[in-house]
Amino acid sequence: MKDQVRIAEFNKDEKLKPFIRWAGGKQNLIKEIYETLDLNGVQRFFEPFLGGASFFLQGKFKYSYLSDLNSNLVNCYKQIKQNPKGVFDGLSRYRIPVAPDVYYYEREVYNEHNGDQTLDQAIRFIFLNRTSFNGIYRVNKSGAYNVPFGKPNPAFSSLEHLEKISLKLQQTTIFSGFYDEIEQLVQANDLIYLDPPYPKLSDTAYFSHYTLDKFDNREQEKVAMFAKRLQDKECKVVVSNADLPEIRELYSCWQISECSAFRYISCKKNRIRVKELIIKNF
Repeated sequence: MKDQVRIAEFNKDEKLKPFIRWAGGKQNLIKEIYETLDLNGVQRFFEPFLGGASFFLQGKFKYSYLSDLNSNLVNCYKQIKQNPKGVFDGLSRYRIPVAPDVYYYEREVYNEHNGDQTLDQAIRFIFLNRTSFNGIYRVNKSGAYNVPFGKPNPAFSSLEHLEKISLKLQQTTIFSGFYDEIEQLVQANDLIYLDPPYPKLSDTAYFSHYTLDKFDNREQEKVAMFAKRLQDKECKVVVSNADLPEIRELYSCWQISECSAFRYISCKKNRIRVKELIIKNF
């Protein structure tokens, strides 16, 4: 009861930072993205490539639908929504600095429980994410998470931060699924933010690690066609993507603006500024 009273004291419209690191995340761009948007009258919001949820956590919506194909990621949001203190207590049990053997043990247990929708699995996911190399989420052909150890001194969210996220999640539906599954739910004037895996910038750039092996140019075309169907339903659509000729061509009839962000381009943690696009139909 005390925890519920404490959460209720927070401002549910506060702009918050993500609780995880996410390769290709929009934390450094989100203010710039919001500055380009007129969201007056928007009541419902959809984010089907959820990742770190920067767009949702920055916004103020009456109701939101949050989804991702990664069921382990989705479980984290569900557990924080239901039990932020349980998540915090679980993460607090890890000794800092984290030893590599602890990371690899937790990675093994995580893979043994892959897909479990439990508090313990959410704690493992966040622990691995915060201590992994560059916040990458990568699996092998068998579906096992295989990102190496990288960060012995992770910064976990405070209890207050998790409680604020929990409050913001109360007016949400959270589920695991492919991005186009929201099509049957959307209505006119709904806001949809699409942030698909980006195309490779080159054949050798480390930036390619932000992509999914099966998310090729054909999948980019499918996302563009999906965005067009949402537009036909009179939805407000925002798309983030890489500044590449093929992406500009797919959205040639949309409003396009440029922005830039620092991205990792090598396994030596080198970063450069790369151009990205904010694409919208309103």
